[in-house]
Order: sequence, then C-alpha cells, then structure tokens
Amino acid sequence: MKRIAIVLGLGLLVVAIVVTLRTIRFVPSRIDTTAIPPLSAKNDSTLAEHLAGAIRIPTLSYQDSTPRRAALAELHAYLANIFPRTHATLAHEVVGDSNLLFTWAGSDTTLEPIVMMGHLDVVPVEPGSERLWTHPPFSGDIADGFIWGRGTLDDKVGVLSILEAVEALVTEGVRPRRTVLLAFGADEEVAGRGARDIIAVLRSRGVRPLVAIDEGSAVVRGVMPGTSRPVGLIGISEKGVASVELTVEAPGGHSSMPPAQTAVGVIAHAVDRLEMHPMPARLDGPTRAMFERVGRDLALPYRIVIQNLWLTRPLLVRMLSREATTNATIRTTTAPTVIQGSPKDNVLPIRARAIVNFRIIPGETPDDVLVHVRTTVDDPRVKIALNGEPTAPSPVSSTTSASYLTLERTIRALEPDAIVAPSLVVGATDGRHYGGYARDVYRFLPVSLGPDDLARIHGKNERVGVHDYSRAVAFMTKLIRDLSAQ
Repeated sequence: MKRIAIVLGLGLLVVAIVVTLRTIRFVPSRIDTTAIPPLSAKNDSTLAEHLAGAIRIPTLSYQDSTPRRAALAELHAYLANIFPRTHATLAHEVVGDSNLLFTWAGSDTTLEPIVMMGHLDVVPVEPGSERLWTHPPFSGDIADGFIWGRGTLDDKVGVLSILEAVEALVTEGVRPRRTVLLAFGADEEVAGRGARDIIAVLRSRGVRPLVAIDEGSAVVRGVMPGTSRPVGLIGISEKGVASVELTVEAPGGHSSMPPAQTAVGVIAHAVDRLEMHPMPARLDGPTRAMFERVGRDLALPYRIVIQNLWLTRPLLVRMLSREATTNATIRTTTAPTVIQGSPKDNVLPIRARAIVNFRIIPGETPDDVLVHVRTTVDDPRVKIALNGEPTAPSPVSSTTSASYLTLERTIRALEPDAIVAPSLVVGATDGRHYGGYARDVYRFLPVSLGPDDLARIHGKNERVGVHDYSRAVAFMTKLIRDLSAQ
C-alpha cells in the first residue's frame, strides 16, 4: 500500500508540474495596439436619422411566403434618396425578388473583389407583444441615446453602415483598387434565396470573391466569463441546419377509451429521449480556436482549464453545457419546436407529428443527425424524415489571411482594449451561401452587445446606441478602404 501511495503521489506531482508549466506558457498575446490608431467617429445626428428612416419601413419576412415587395421597393427608393452619390457612382441592380447588388469598379479589375453583405428584411413582431416595447417596433424613435426598432441590430444597421461608408468614400474621391460588391438580400430571415440569386449572377459573370463580410458576430461585453474586457468575435464558420419530422399513426377513436399510449404519447416520449440525449460535445474547429485565443487573457482558473484540456476537458464541457449560449458552441443542438396531435380534446389523434430543429456543428452532417435521431428514438412506430432542405455547416475560413488580419486590426481600432478571436456563429446568415464560393467568409457586425442585448435580437426593444452606430459607420469606412486597397 505504501508503494502504491508513493506512485500515486509521484503521478499527482507530475500532473501538477505539467499543468503549471503549460499554464505559465499560456500567456496573453503581445500586440502593439499603439500602432493601431483608434477610430474617430462623427457624432452625427444625420446618421441616426438615416437609420431611423429605414427602420420605419416594415420590410417583414414571413415563413413560406415571398418578401413584401411594396415595402422593399419603398426601402430601395429611400436608400437611393439618402445615398445619391453611391447610386450615381456605383452600378446597381435589382436581382431576383427585390435583392440589391452594387458594383464599385476597382482600378485593377484583375484582382478578386470583396463583398460587403447585409439583408433588407426583418422578422415580424409577435402579435400582442407590441405593448411590451418601450418604443413601438417600427417607430424609428431616437430617444435616450438609442435608435429603437426592428432592424437596428438585425440587420438594417449593417446595410446602412455599409452604404454610409461608401457614400463617404465616394464623396472623398476614393477609388478602390479592388472591386467592391455590396450584396443585400431581401429574404435572409426566411430562406436566403436572394443571396443565392446574387451568387448565381456573379458566377455567370465569372466573379470569384476574395472575401465576403457579413453579420453574425459582434463585440460582446460581460458575456465571456473570466474577463471584464470586451471580446471581438469574428465568425469564421456557422452551424448547419436540419429539421427532422417525427410522425406516428394510430387508429384514433374517442378519448374515453384510450389505449395505454396514444400517438401523442409516443411522439412525446420520442421528443423527450432526444432532449435527454443530445449529440456529443466537440471541442474542436472554430470553438477550439476561440478558446485558445481568448483563454490567454482570462483569469488564472480559466487559463488553467483551457490550456490543459487533456486533463480538464470533462470539466469544461460540463461548465459550457450549463448555459444555452455556450452549449450551442460545443455541440449540435436539439430544439423541439413543433408538436401536433388531435384537433379536439376528446378525439384520439390518428396522426401525431413533431418537428425537431438541429443546428449542426462543423465536423458533423445532416446524415449524422438522422442517424442520431433514429438511434436515440429507437421506436419502429415513429417515422423519421428530414423536413425541408438541410444545410451543412459552412467551411471554416482562414485566421491567417490578409483579409482576416485586416478585419482584426479594424476591430482593434474600434475597441483598443478588446480581445479579438475567431468564433463559431450558431445562427444562420446569408454568409453561409458564400462558403466554398468566396475564398473566405467572415461574420462580424461592429456593434457592442451586452448580456441583455442578445435577447433583443428577434425579441422586444431592439435598439442600437446612437454613438455605437456612428462608430459602426467609421468602422465600415476604414474596413472597406483597407480591404479594397490590398
């Protein structure tokens, strides 16, 4: 026993030494931020008024329907009115169903162009929830230092900040070296067909972009544990999507004489099994890259955990799995969203149905999801099939390309104290359609989001700070200038 105790003690000592040495070497990156001058943003009320005017045009997208063409046409006319130099200088066209494509020809047409992206549509406001808004959702009110309304975060803020930047650069007399394309889809919130239509047009013209920049990530504050510093997250990939339909058929009948388990009971049990047995966690790809970069600047306990995943992986997975926001970064998520049965409370259903939405992490596929569902449900009474067309996770973009480094420098100019890191976008953006087409796709919107702001996206009281928006315009101006000069 004494010999065993000695061996165990020596083993623990070796582990402690390894952990200590690895943690000591896991130090913050030394970056000379003095070489990156901070952005100078105008405190211009005109910028806020321009965005507010766009918010007042309700370009709503509804599931399984075409875009609201009248509202989109009104927004097109509004943009032409407030950005006259852009419309006079850049070639511009309506592609497909109300999507906009601008082409700012570069001086060297042999170079691959850059694509600046955004979308014109917004999600509806849940009926009856309008009274919960501090300012009406399509008021475009400017109050208390904020611009209020649907689209101030997702994503008219992106479209308008890009157009403000181009208008300023054109007015200044700038001509880009690389061609700059502005691609604004009209249905990102429901299908993203518009982005695919734009890509089809560009492909037909032999265009292969160097890089596409879209929404998806931002500067977050108070969200990352272990640091009080802002964190600028650059989305280098985004999750795929697959909805799986579960159906059960039964004889039906009167509810006064039910079987031991109705069709609804079978479906409910299947859904419960899927929720209780999620797909396994992965600490690789964009998520691993994020931790390796951010971890260097976290408090010591977090640095110990992240730098020693060979030992601490189970602990980190448990920690991340507790919160919905972090759980989504480490696994393919399972979200039952629809369940249907009988239309009447005293009628046994002859058919019960559920839809479970999966957001697929890079490294897994829609086929992997189907295998997981069939294995987990393990009930021959439940028919399992894909509902709609699945989307695979997007390719992972480079973190060493000139475009990435330019984006990183521009974020440091926006937020000199920020930790900048690659990340995984857990939602879906139009940027996913550019994966495999543009050489790299990056997702970053130059706004600052705190813990309470995340719920505003698609929720109530969506807003952006007036000064924050001015900084976003300054950011886009510098980014477009620098990317197009490469």
